[in-house]
Amino acid sequence: SVQDFTVAIIGENTKTSVDGQLVVISGADKESINSRDDDFLEKWCEFATRNKVFIVPGLYIEDNYLCLCLIDDRGKVVGVQKACHINKENFPELIRDSNLNIIETPFARVFLCADVDIYKPELVRAAVFSGAEIIISVQYIQGNRCNESMVLAGAWQNAQQNCVYIINAHNFGGNIIGPCETSEDLSGFIKRMGSEANSISANLSSKARDKAYDSFPIFKTLNTDLYQKAFKQEGDHL
Repeated sequence: SVQDFTVAIIGENTKTSVDGQLVVISGADKESINSRDDDFLEKWCEFATRNKVFIVPGLYIEDNYLCLCLIDDRGKVVGVQKACHINKENFPELIRDSNLNIIETPFARVFLCADVDIYKPELVRAAVFSGAEIIISVQYIQGNRCNESMVLAGAWQNAQQNCVYIINAHNFGGNIIGPCETSEDLSGFIKRMGSEANSISANLSSKARDKAYDSFPIFKTLNTDLYQKAFKQEGDHL
């Protein structure tokens, strides 16, 4: 089950010390994602080892898939998730995958939500039903489309619908989001990071999340057998 732990979102060029057990790098622009070289993951594996943190280093392309990975505090890649949906306007040459990979960590079972997958509520729910307790979403957002509704329609909505914490990073900053009752102002936004900030961090409380679920036990009203059949059919043609 989810343990209390500290998460941080930092920029790629942040020079300050890292505050958190889990670090997510705020999203890069499209040109940077397309130009990742072989040293990209190696650099972040060294960073994870040096700072003794788990880290999600951002979107990268491998074998024509858009990917996210999780690196543990010893510098080892412990899980990779390929995007199940692709924005063809941004990445016309890439292909999509149909597998969900739930990654075990000391603090929670993690699902990595690559780019526009955060706008697919059926995918996030499938991940939660598969055991995910924390969602890490990293996106590339075009400059003329970056607004509050992009976050509300994606990460915020899925945090409420599934009563989970979502760490959402993108190329204009990021947000640490939870069920509304887990935030001080009941907005669901535990911490926000604008384009001028270098980092944000927050402690994610399992007790607060459980209390929020007790107030609105959404899964008790769902037909899980029906969902599982639907997810299997969806997975067959993702």
